[in-house]
Amino acid sequence: MKYLKLIPLIGIFSILLIMACSSDEETTSAAPAAAPAAAAPALSEGTKTPATGTAAPKAAASSGTASAPAADPTKKVAAASGGGGGDPVYGGTLRYVPMGAIKYVDPMATGAIVTGTISRHVYDQLFWRDKDYNIYPQLLTAWEMSPDGKTYTFTVREGVTHHGGDALTLEDIAMSHDRFARVDPLGRNLLAIAPGNADRDLADKLFDHSYDGQNLIMKFDQPTGMVLEFLAQLDPRQPSIMHKDIWSVKPGEPVSTAHGTGPYKMDSFKQGDKVVMSKFDNYSPNVGEEWNFTKGEIVQYLDGFVGFDIPDHAARVAALQTNEVDVLDDFKIDLAFNLQGVEGVTWGAYKDGNYGGYTFNAHHAPFDMSEAGRLARRAMTAAINNEKVMKTAVGNPNMWRPCYLVIHCGNGWTSVVTEEVQAEGIKTRNGDMEYAKKLLAEAEALSPGISDLPVRIINSFDIAVIPEESLVLWESLVNLGFKNAEIMTMDWGSGAGMVGKDGPWEVFVGWSNFANGLNPLAPHMFSGKTGNGYVNPKIDELRAAFLVETDPAKQQALYDDMNRVYYQNPPGANNFQFASPRAHRNEVKNFCLDCLFPILNNVWLEK
Repeated sequence: MKYLKLIPLIGIFSILLIMACSSDEETTSAAPAAAPAAAAPALSEGTKTPATGTAAPKAAASSGTASAPAADPTKKVAAASGGGGGDPVYGGTLRYVPMGAIKYVDPMATGAIVTGTISRHVYDQLFWRDKDYNIYPQLLTAWEMSPDGKTYTFTVREGVTHHGGDALTLEDIAMSHDRFARVDPLGRNLLAIAPGNADRDLADKLFDHSYDGQNLIMKFDQPTGMVLEFLAQLDPRQPSIMHKDIWSVKPGEPVSTAHGTGPYKMDSFKQGDKVVMSKFDNYSPNVGEEWNFTKGEIVQYLDGFVGFDIPDHAARVAALQTNEVDVLDDFKIDLAFNLQGVEGVTWGAYKDGNYGGYTFNAHHAPFDMSEAGRLARRAMTAAINNEKVMKTAVGNPNMWRPCYLVIHCGNGWTSVVTEEVQAEGIKTRNGDMEYAKKLLAEAEALSPGISDLPVRIINSFDIAVIPEESLVLWESLVNLGFKNAEIMTMDWGSGAGMVGKDGPWEVFVGWSNFANGLNPLAPHMFSGKTGNGYVNPKIDELRAAFLVETDPAKQQALYDDMNRVYYQNPPGANNFQFASPRAHRNEVKNFCLDCLFPILNNVWLEK
């Protein structure tokens, strides 16, 4: 079942209140400084379980008023671990090491988390979320939905400018949303119910936008309560408001810079080396709105920050220890314990966790869209020893937990499919090798020699957990009966660049941030046509029905069926959810250590 995830749209329309409920691409307050934590604080069975989750995120209320609802004071983002240490300090350049190679700077062209993290400082959105994923207006003074749920009106703040000096226009917002929608699963669902799109190819589909002064108006043919979920996405692919220099470029075509209205502008970017950011002096903040994670009033205490690409995790940690960098985002958990008791350093784990998993290349055998390919994909899914992956990659049992659904557990949505898949043996804690071999034998009967075909596993050496995921997967495939399984090791950016292409690869190993699974139409819920060759119209039918469904019981039934379709014809395979460590020097103040992403807005250096 779900917990207050969506309410009937009839009720939404009557009170004009919406409760909120990387993705695949079709083509291409402050406290004193704290001592290091004694143990990693995340994801223990005692703090959160897949069965209960959190309360559903809330959307910003719209009653024609000009201000967003005040954030719950109990949910403030505290000055996490680094503390406030007194009054904020202006100035200084923060040195930051993201989770992986910095290879792309277009947040609509890649699902790379590092790109999304950098982009949140460059670009703004109409809506942002607080630490608990509630939705708030950011670039707006007001918004409203029509009583029939088909028209949304957004009143944009005046005086907002791009980094190059051009004024933000409503066309920039509209075109940015169109560009994002074409590469986002939920966006594609919304485009399908926008007027005029029925006979258009995806590349030509547009939202029905119109302008009236500072008002941007969006119209749909059918009522839907998912528009704010689309506009407030935190996925690495995100609805960033871009300058024409960027939104006019098709996602996937070369983009070597970023150009938005956010608090920091990109001064230089060298792929695989570093990105240099500086304060945007003409930034227009959301004045008066309490700061919380990504939403609210941003104060640019820093002169800027530099993101360094340091592939080796041990080198990252050593650089923090020797005060060569200030913040580390995501590194191997065993190295985190090396920081225990290190003077001047604090580490912890961010909340809610990542979902480990694998993506199949369905362009060719053995995991293509034939019946033999479907059986082979199911066989691999059944064979994976998910507990072994977690014990090998994460270790500490308080840092991981089981999850058996398509999207992340802990978001308020549950399903009877959790029990069904374990009973069948298609996904279990320790793998069901007997059932997996039965499935592979059926595939072999349909396509003799399928188990002799190469299975090349893309392993990213510079991203935590992935090397161990890859090794356990390789072992499972060999034990299952695939005779030519091999691991191809490369950096994350190079591997991600191969996904969506025919080869040479069969399985891509990765993991999905919690932002990808906030609702049943979020990016981690697969779609019916992907760049990896996967085609399944049934899931698109279920997504389209969910988009406009008003009955909570029917919503739940649709979500259950989405999960069943996934396991019957899997585009990939998930293992379990885990938390990753993050660390900073104690001179870094007001940094949220356990937030979903590292946010450097409102952070200062006390040196």
